[in-house]
Amino acid sequence: MISESKTDKQPLVSIGLPVYNGEQFLDQTLDSLRNQDLSSLELIISDNGSTDRTPMICQDHQADDRRIRYYRNTANLGAIKNFNRAFELACGTYFMWAGDHDLWDQSYVTKCISILEDDPTAVLAYSRTMLVDIEGNPIGLMPDQIDTRGITSPSERYLNLIRNLRWGNMVYGVIRSEALKQTGLLKNVFGPDHLLLAELSLKGTFAQISEPLFFRRRNRPTEDVDRDAEAWKLQAIKTLDPGDSHNWREATLSDLYRSLRNEHLRLIRSCSSSRREKLKMVLETLKWYDSDFGVGWPGGPLLQRLCTNRFSDSLLTRIGVS
Repeated sequence: MISESKTDKQPLVSIGLPVYNGEQFLDQTLDSLRNQDLSSLELIISDNGSTDRTPMICQDHQADDRRIRYYRNTANLGAIKNFNRAFELACGTYFMWAGDHDLWDQSYVTKCISILEDDPTAVLAYSRTMLVDIEGNPIGLMPDQIDTRGITSPSERYLNLIRNLRWGNMVYGVIRSEALKQTGLLKNVFGPDHLLLAELSLKGTFAQISEPLFFRRRNRPTEDVDRDAEAWKLQAIKTLDPGDSHNWREATLSDLYRSLRNEHLRLIRSCSSSRREKLKMVLETLKWYDSDFGVGWPGGPLLQRLCTNRFSDSLLTRIGVS
């Protein structure tokens, strides 16, 4: 059961809304967030130096709703820094990022917090995601169905995540602020949401609500990597960090995913799991990046054969690694 006893200075939940030139859908997004059926919330808008009508729209909503705090960066810092800034400005017990073009059922925040209040092992709660078009019409349910409740081992939660993660929609779920503070937040890598979710999976369970309460708007023609991988890559790196995009532009997708894989390996090395658990996590991470993203194994085919042939599988089983 949710208690809304927090004061105005300390809301139960902070919603961080990073925005850049979002005038097309921003009114709808702000209305959707303001209409949440939980009163103890603050809405933090971090404007990345927008050059369209975004500031005016935000200020109009702020004038109507004292729960809104509007901040404007003097320049476009990129999505990574702006998402992190939205969290750094928050003071709620729980935190949720919001996209500047998406929509939510009015019960979304309440239902997510109810799960977190009832289950101290959960660090993140989210719902199924409905993909919608620019008019808000449903396209179809998105495939992510990751729920790790009942999995007590951090390494097994990590493995469950990387084996099943396709879209990172759960990064827009409601997260315990204390757990988020213990992470490195979003890092300057290609796919920072995947890395953050992996780090959170080591800290607690993820809980999914079976009904679609989050409506992700498909608002960019380059959003689908299967249609034009190069256009999708260029749009993504420009959005993540425009100041560093020239360093990433010439890199292949395989190169970018290799850097992300290496960050996963660093995360594993620094976690508190046992040596055997870490070895299993490393092997599964290498397999995942090889099969899903075409990132070759460090050490080449020889190491891959050593770790994946029948003899190695038998050996790993005997020493309790696989």
